[in-house]
Amino acid sequence: MNFSVLSVLSVASVLLFAAPQSPSNLGLLVDTAWVAAHLKDDSVRIIDMRTRGFDEGRIYGASLMANDLIRIANRPPHFLPTVEEFEQLMTRFRIRNTTRVVVYDDRGGIYAARLWYVLNVFGHSNVALLDGGWTQWVKEGRPTSTEVVDVPAPVAGMFRAKFNPAMVATAADVVAAIDKKGVKILDARTPAEIEGRDLRGIKRGGAVPSSVPLYWEDALNLPARTFKSRAEIEKLYADAGVAASDDVIVYCQVGMRASHDAFTLALIGRTKVRVYYGSWEEWGNRDDLPIKK
Repeated sequence: MNFSVLSVLSVASVLLFAAPQSPSNLGLLVDTAWVAAHLKDDSVRIIDMRTRGFDEGRIYGASLMANDLIRIANRPPHFLPTVEEFEQLMTRFRIRNTTRVVVYDDRGGIYAARLWYVLNVFGHSNVALLDGGWTQWVKEGRPTSTEVVDVPAPVAGMFRAKFNPAMVATAADVVAAIDKKGVKILDARTPAEIEGRDLRGIKRGGAVPSSVPLYWEDALNLPARTFKSRAEIEKLYADAGVAASDDVIVYCQVGMRASHDAFTLALIGRTKVRVYYGSWEEWGNRDDLPIKK
């Protein structure tokens, strides 16, 4: 299902909308038609988060951003760039505080959602995912480009960040949330990872005690990789026992799938969501943290 954007809104304003069956009005998703109409809009920056294929073809004007720029693997407890580092990164990509950022990948948003999350952590909510991403763009026969587009040089101080701790969970926060009433810990990994059969280089297998499995890709229409309707997404979380009033902490292995779950929750108006960005890469490699098998 494709969604078009009628207005640009922050995540905090999601609850003001009355459209019960579709997240299309939230400003968090844009469709291919919207992107095609704004390719040369100076107020819009398109970021490509794919891991391959950029040089062979991309959306006109898109800039490639590597995933390791927005997660620092050896920096607990937050695993995030500093405010200064993030300001410099956004300036390098010519993103201003007034810029409308549109992010895409070729895997249904698993990479793109992490940039959406980190931008919001640093106070920039004017960011959307391209629904269906590169998959949908190519499927519709939209034009691709290898042209290097001339853009204005970055100017020091063009982006100012403000860290929002309400969106971030540390390992200590997760420990405090175990079995806590009114808090749901969601695990966005595969059953094999949760059961400890697929370690992926992590020392210990298993899951966080009291966590609930909710695989990130279940929110997508496959193989199109577009997001399901609001009603379907709400049912997905309700079936997992996530109440509308719950505080939510989401984790995976390195914060990508967890960010996708956080984005999906934002689509249905859930704002009390934190991502445990250290995720299983930290939890499974620390002997002092509890594990359920």
